[in-house]
Amino acid sequence: MKQFLSWATLLAVLASMNLTAARAVAQQRPAPQIALIDLGYIFSQHVRFKQLTEELRRDIESAENELRANKQQLQKMVEQLDEFSKGSPDYKQHEEDVVKRESELRVQVGMQKRDFNEKEARIYYTIYKEVMDQVRYYADKHGILLVMQFSGEPVDESDPGSIKQSLSKQVLHHNPAIDITPIILDAVNPPVRANRQSPPLTNRPQGPPRVGVPAKR
Repeated sequence: MKQFLSWATLLAVLASMNLTAARAVAQQRPAPQIALIDLGYIFSQHVRFKQLTEELRRDIESAENELRANKQQLQKMVEQLDEFSKGSPDYKQHEEDVVKRESELRVQVGMQKRDFNEKEARIYYTIYKEVMDQVRYYADKHGILLVMQFSGEPVDESDPGSIKQSLSKQVLHHNPAIDITPIILDAVNPPVRANRQSPPLTNRPQGPPRVGVPAKR
């Protein structure tokens, strides 16, 4: 009986020593100094980015409706030329009005296009800077020396384009533990509920969506 207890005691001591050694090794193992982030997925799930781009889309749609109405008015002015004798003073005056109105619309469209492009650029820069601030804060806090961008979009084996695109990826394999995408996304998005979980990191878009700017007409 005493011999049995001695063996049991010895095994317990050995097990304790192994556990202590494993903990010591784990503590000595350096934390990862490289992290990955999927910016395309961040932009696609960023709440305020969606709100800002939706507001811009509505402004663009309103401008397009206004332009469509102005073009219809211009078309009526062109049709009214038939009411005058060609070469008469009234015809020439009306023709000048048509040319002037057409020129004004062309300038208006150009200015609106430039304005919408600038607004879109400001939206992207604002959100990008916000995300980068969070990345820098997290990296400094956890001693991360390098943060690389990657795409978590899975390869579609039935799509040759998707396969070719995967061949140009810089990150071919990674440990999920160094993917800080959900952490940064939680930091930039307002909390919806107390138990909100990070969105799944699958089926990610290849890049942030673009807002359509009306083409010059």
